[in-house]
Amino acid sequence: MPRGVTTAARLERTTRPFKLIPGGARRFSESESREPSIAVIDCNRWSESSAGDRMHKMILVMQGQIDVEGGSGGWLVIPNHMIFVPADRPFNLRTSRGMRAHVVFLDPKDHPWHHHGCWVTQANPLVHELLALMLSIAQRGSDGADTLRQLFRTLSHLCQEWFSNPKMLWLPAAKSDEMRAFINYVSAHLEDATVSDACDACHLAPRTMQRLSHEEFSFGLKTLIMEVRMMRAMELLAQDNLPIEAVAQNVGYSSVSSFTTAFSNRSGMSPGEYRQRNRAALQCCRDHADTALQHKAEKSNN
Repeated sequence: MPRGVTTAARLERTTRPFKLIPGGARRFSESESREPSIAVIDCNRWSESSAGDRMHKMILVMQGQIDVEGGSGGWLVIPNHMIFVPADRPFNLRTSRGMRAHVVFLDPKDHPWHHHGCWVTQANPLVHELLALMLSIAQRGSDGADTLRQLFRTLSHLCQEWFSNPKMLWLPAAKSDEMRAFINYVSAHLEDATVSDACDACHLAPRTMQRLSHEEFSFGLKTLIMEVRMMRAMELLAQDNLPIEAVAQNVGYSSVSSFTTAFSNRSGMSPGEYRQRNRAALQCCRDHADTALQHKAEKSNN
């Protein structure tokens, strides 16, 4: 079983049949009461699986990374991104070292989920503000129970809008040996991989590989390589200290301008804007956390 929670590990997992991780310990599961709830979860290289839970999960990653895997493929969830895992969905979940996430368990009856499976999107400041408010009310116990229940319903409805973006940070599962070989080649040669070179490495004609790609993934080989590069780029952009020029070179672009064009076409924003949105949203969350700690300290002193 491949280890790690990175783009490279996600690529390796796409070449292996999906099987639930053995073991029964859970951290990302709803309470026995099966009522909507919210929690902050800290993990160090944790892994778990589920054959399907009774409640929806919305997981917002604050630091570190999460890998969520299902039968059709898998997702890499980086800081300031969130994933919706619908009820009854079998999955494996792995976390990186130093992972922190806000996890909300939602009642499927509050609002229907509109995608077939899981979905990932970039978070916005409103997400952070709403979850910070919900955590604050939850800490008060029964005093704010009615208000909190209404906020869970509101959040269920907002997910309809928040998770309406095109698929991102997702790679489909390969079914044939040929497509597995193609993915392994791209993973090992991300900086300079081409469709032609990858097909040569698989010992099959590009036309044959294109047909297999459309059959298994519903898109072509060029799109597959681009999706891998964009996933890796987003992962690197989440690391605030790496210059955009270095990110571009790491994922196979000879210039910042060509990388910016490709990234903007895929995500709808430039790499710089993408990074700035992450910074702003995460700073908003840190400000809320600092305020909450200050109020808690003042209350203790009084």
